[in-house]
Amino acid sequence: MTLDIAIEDRQAVQYIGATFSARPSEFGAPDGPNDAIPKVYQWLEEHGIAPLGGPLYVHRHVGSSDDIVDLTVAVPIAAPVKPTDGLVLGELPAGTYVIGHHVGAPDAIPGAHEEMKKWAEEHGHRLDCREDDNGTLWTGYAEHFLTDPSQEPDPTKWVTDLLFKTV
Repeated sequence: MTLDIAIEDRQAVQYIGATFSARPSEFGAPDGPNDAIPKVYQWLEEHGIAPLGGPLYVHRHVGSSDDIVDLTVAVPIAAPVKPTDGLVLGELPAGTYVIGHHVGAPDAIPGAHEEMKKWAEEHGHRLDCREDDNGTLWTGYAEHFLTDPSQEPDPTKWVTDLLFKTV
């Protein structure tokens, strides 16, 4: 795994996707978050809307290590649309982000998140979140998967941008 961390000002990103509450261990289960990805791309194709890249996992609430995660599994799009079929429209807000450019298998991403949080703290960047009794509520926390597994079957070469909005 390699992880390059930087600060970047980003524009807002519109997305369309499906919301979930699941444990990380359930992401790959039938009808779990990972199963939503092809359904979102299919919906976009059926409605003549071009995706703007790979899937986004937008985290809204994250508990401790094996607690429930509230997230939207989404695909970025150029402009707002009216979703149907249980999909939702959302926006990753504009702002300054700590960006982690991660190369490696997805199972290494949780460790990369911890490394990024530590880096942000050491460099004086406060992440846009707040704690509650059940975990962390996030304003701008997402994983943007940039590699198409059908084009690159080796997960050690997969590229993911990890995004944490700062205050």
